[in-house]
Amino acid sequence: MAEVSAAAAGTITLGDLTVNRLGLGSNRITDTSAAHTLLKRAVDLGVNFIDTAYRYTAGNSETTIGKTLAPYDGIVIATKGGWEDTLPDALRGELEESLRRLRTDHIDLYQLHRVNPNVPIEESVGMLKRFQDEGNIRHIALSEVTVEQLERAQQVATIVSVQNQYNVMVRDHEDLVDYCTEQDIAFIPWFPLGGLAGGAEKVEGMLADVAATYSATPQQIALAWLLKRSPMILPIPGTLSVAHLEENLASVTIELSTEDYDRLTEIG
Repeated sequence: MAEVSAAAAGTITLGDLTVNRLGLGSNRITDTSAAHTLLKRAVDLGVNFIDTAYRYTAGNSETTIGKTLAPYDGIVIATKGGWEDTLPDALRGELEESLRRLRTDHIDLYQLHRVNPNVPIEESVGMLKRFQDEGNIRHIALSEVTVEQLERAQQVATIVSVQNQYNVMVRDHEDLVDYCTEQDIAFIPWFPLGGLAGGAEKVEGMLADVAATYSATPQQIALAWLLKRSPMILPIPGTLSVAHLEENLASVTIELSTEDYDRLTEIG
């Protein structure tokens, strides 16, 4: 049987960049031989969008990606900087460290990881715009924002993607998904398979019956639902296992019927 490629999911644009519409999250990756193997296998299978952050595994995620994949020929690495207590001026230090760890002179997609509630979002995005003007980052993105915050950020810079928690069970950001779809802004759902606090187990239980009718796993159905929800959704399921990576990629071959899609949408 032929290997399934992330290319089978179709493509999505991030500004002037085009990537396959199933990426890889790396929030648990550390500098191990197994992680190197996983990253290389993902690229071999057409994954050309990898998401990381300054904070992930105390910097080991970025370091491992840089050691394994740099230079990035045809691969888009998205990272994040800033947290709820980060002042705009401190973003420069995080960006410079991310550049060093990732072994690159610029970052294709740089995301504001969290909005500081005590700093107007315009100021933080303004700092990212300065980095962009200097050539250190190519495109600007946001994480965990509302439609109102996104609209304010758009007055300062072009925002090409948003990353919020979203999956078949956690649907607090339906309005943001719809807004991004209308605006041609990529929406990157984190915890696409359910997440912590028993979320993954709840999703598995919710989707078990539908999964059985497709001879698929609940996790594959969860990803298939996201891919059908909007053409601007770019899922980034994370894993430390090559087998799980390949299983996730197989979700691109599943075409949910309208009836099953609606059924899952209603129970979410």
